[in-house]
Amino acid sequence: MTERPYPTVPGVAPAVTHPSRRRRRGVLAIILGLTTVSLGAGLFSLAIFTDSAASTGTFASGTVDITSSPTVAFTVSNMVPGDQSTQAMTIGNAGTATLRYALTTVATNALGTALQLEVRTQGTNCATFDGTVVAAAASLNGAGFGNPAQGAHSGDRTLAAAASEVLCFRVSLPLSTGNALQGASSSVTFTFDAEQTANNP
Repeated sequence: MTERPYPTVPGVAPAVTHPSRRRRRGVLAIILGLTTVSLGAGLFSLAIFTDSAASTGTFASGTVDITSSPTVAFTVSNMVPGDQSTQAMTIGNAGTATLRYALTTVATNALGTALQLEVRTQGTNCATFDGTVVAAAASLNGAGFGNPAQGAHSGDRTLAAAASEVLCFRVSLPLSTGNALQGASSSVTFTFDAEQTANNP
């Protein structure tokens, strides 16, 4: 196809069309077109449905709380060989977790060593002292049952949360006690050590 020349006007220079301008206009048109497409794609990518959900939790630790009552278990005076004194003690679990417990005793002086302690379950009542033997008769100083060391041991006793039990404590002065202990005195401390049973074999 033959390109037609532009008409000339006498005294006026003919118009010249530069190809570079036409190229720049074409490139500009392409850039504007791509920008429009890019903006449209960006707007479209933000127009999506979203959702989220959350859950919460609460945690609380349990308690191990052993109690013994009465606080003063024995007040005995003027004992002579062959005498005995029996006291009921209530051991309770005031905590929220099942526990097991052991008893250890410490008594002072020679009289504390001579005195004998035996512990039984309540049975009919503590006066009759006919329950099951929990701790056989032994020196008041060092008597007890179970083991306060961590873990389950022979003789340990178990109490569920909020439960309690009555144990009968009998302290006696043997007939074989000699004259050397006349007028002697002793004090004793009963210590109940408890620990959780769960996850503690």
